[in-house]
Amino acid sequence: MLTKSFTLLFYLKKRNNYVKGGLPIYMRLTVDGQRIEISTKRECEPEKWNSSAG
Repeated sequence: MLTKSFTLLFYLKKRNNYVKGGLPIYMRLTVDGQRIEISTKRECEPEKWNSSAG
């Protein structure tokens, strides 16, 4: 039997010189251990981001 794995994760990507304001939302897609990160071209305030819900 052939098994496939698939994971989708949304997260905020913090910049090195971040002070305040919105952070870009990124999506990480993992298929069979191979990852790709894609920008969603959207932003969110870190205080409003629910990391458990993504």
